[in-house]
Amino acid sequence: MKKILALVLAALMVMSMASCGSPASSSAAPSESTPASDAPTESAPAKDLHFVYVSPLLAHPVWLLAKEGFDQACTELGIQGDWVGPQNISPEEMAKLIETAVAQKADAIITQGLVPAAPVKLATEAGIPVLVVDSDIPDVDRLAFFGKDVDIQAKLLLDAAEEKLGKDKPIKCSIQVAALNYQIAHDQIDAIKKAFEAHTAGFEVVNITESKSDKMKATTEWQNTFKAYPDVNLAINLAAEAGPACAKVVEEMGIGEKVAVYGVDDVEETLDLIRKGGLDGTVATSFYNYGYQAAYWLYQNITEGKKPKMILNDAGTIMITKDNVENYSDALKVKVDL
Repeated sequence: MKKILALVLAALMVMSMASCGSPASSSAAPSESTPASDAPTESAPAKDLHFVYVSPLLAHPVWLLAKEGFDQACTELGIQGDWVGPQNISPEEMAKLIETAVAQKADAIITQGLVPAAPVKLATEAGIPVLVVDSDIPDVDRLAFFGKDVDIQAKLLLDAAEEKLGKDKPIKCSIQVAALNYQIAHDQIDAIKKAFEAHTAGFEVVNITESKSDKMKATTEWQNTFKAYPDVNLAINLAAEAGPACAKVVEEMGIGEKVAVYGVDDVEETLDLIRKGGLDGTVATSFYNYGYQAAYWLYQNITEGKKPKMILNDAGTIMITKDNVENYSDALKVKVDL
């Protein structure tokens, strides 16, 4: 009896080991928007792939749009995806999270340009493809950069401002950014100054402030700006929380008729303000595709060896106003395959 029991147990152990050790037999199917001819041919087993998204702000509303896209892509592709990041802006914490992803032997990393170059180089030297979104890290060998075209943004702001204020009116502008110690802020400001040179009636940036990604600070800065510079007639907000903060101050001070207010990104609060007339418009790019298309590009690179034709890629930069606020979203969710 004992011999029979021993034989049965041994057989069960062999069956269990065979079951746990067998690899997935097929890779994840491509999404419906991917042509069948573009499906991976010699892909790694989907369950073996681990992507890490190091966001600059873990739970900021605009970055949660990227998380939505990333999660959707991971579900469709059947890969493990980890969404990590600091609660408040911290390049140092982002660097540590990338180092952790490298130590964990992640298959791919998506991150944003606030992170220092050194940990990203560590990842690429380890053979991990990295895709950068929103603001670039030009000194690293990334697979691609995927983000907003600051020159297109500047031209959209010029056209919108001239439509509201008129081409014959001098423009006194105040700009608010999240933080001035990051290159993306200066790139956007420089592009705006260059684009507005075309405004022949005169253009001047009278001051620049920082929100530090905090809505209360953004509000205080705009209150101080309009008190110190009452002739400001164009308020440009280059941080997601800054637009709604500025709109509130403009409404409270009763200066909405003379001040054109523009924001960035398409968080729900901003869209509601556009519908109600509190904001004249917002420049948006596809944060959804910062997660969705970014994950697909990395997957296609790993499984098919494909690379984008260009390193720098516009994610689709548009102006949202009352005219298109109800029907713009589909345009920002179009995926372009490699």
